[in-house]
Amino acid sequence: MERSRKIKLIAGAIGVISVVHYLYLFPVQMSVTRELVNRAYFFPIILAALWFGLKGGLLAPLIVSFICLPYSIIAMEQHRVYFYDEILQMFLFILVGSLLGVLKDREQRQRARNERLEALAALGEALASVAHEMKNILIPIRGFLRRVRGNPSLDKKAASYLEIVDTESAKLDKMTQDMLAFGRFAPLQRKAVEVSELVEDVKRTLHNEFRGGRVQLICHSECRTRASLDADKIRQTLVNLLQNALQASPEGGEVRLSADCDGYAVKFLVEDQGVGIPAEILERIFHPFFTTKAQGTGLGLAITQRIVREHGGRIQVKSVPGNGTRFTLTFPILEEAPSSVAPAEAGVQNSQRVV
Repeated sequence: MERSRKIKLIAGAIGVISVVHYLYLFPVQMSVTRELVNRAYFFPIILAALWFGLKGGLLAPLIVSFICLPYSIIAMEQHRVYFYDEILQMFLFILVGSLLGVLKDREQRQRARNERLEALAALGEALASVAHEMKNILIPIRGFLRRVRGNPSLDKKAASYLEIVDTESAKLDKMTQDMLAFGRFAPLQRKAVEVSELVEDVKRTLHNEFRGGRVQLICHSECRTRASLDADKIRQTLVNLLQNALQASPEGGEVRLSADCDGYAVKFLVEDQGVGIPAEILERIFHPFFTTKAQGTGLGLAITQRIVREHGGRIQVKSVPGNGTRFTLTFPILEEAPSSVAPAEAGVQNSQRVV
């Protein structure tokens, strides 16, 4: 049924009931007919809540209450019991409409989420199949390419052409890896991970990349506890965010990775001083295949969000165009482990590592 027809049906039902209410319920008195007419208002209120959610579930009973208000005032002049009964009835209208509206909105959000998950699952299967075939083709191509480039008799012109082929095939290989990672998400391999060691490992992994990009990477960890994490996937997540930050940063800029914990959760912050993300696309950056990069696949942040959610964590992003971007990743610790740092060493725990 069209939206306009639904609105007309609800408005018509309220109008008919209101006419009956004012024409046939005077003088005010307690009667079965009066109670039946009052209860009839629940019909359009329930329809409004089921069709339009919380907005309809609130608007319809408010309109009904406004229509019934003169009748309530007349009832108060005759007997206060009638007035209080009318006020209670209005309260029930609003309560029922609100509850049904909230439940309907929740159901619609859950349905939309399920549909999105089903679509992503189907997309993942298709991507995995395509990426697998692409990888089967790329393996021999890159293998033969390495053998040809190793030929010392190649002239400079041919070598430059082969270098271009190698660069572009490496991009294609990275794309297939992203597609496989998104399409065939392996179960988490949780284990107790030292958060500070994980930060140090990420710093070592990106040392040369940041030095070549002439951007300073500052790693800082105040967390000396263990958390139940899949170390490889968390490393993949942090590396992806830091590479994005590097690409967005101007030469001579800084990118910061910090980690902190409070006994219940571990928090990672990735901050840059780059160009920032425009507000109109901020909500879309985690959508698969959405990218603003000429050579991007649009799967990096989608994979990052999936990894965080699989850990039961959450990812938040704050960006101001021209002033950089900050990603905050929060993970529950899930299990406690005895601290390996003695109290006397606590004063030297807070250290900074600069590449």
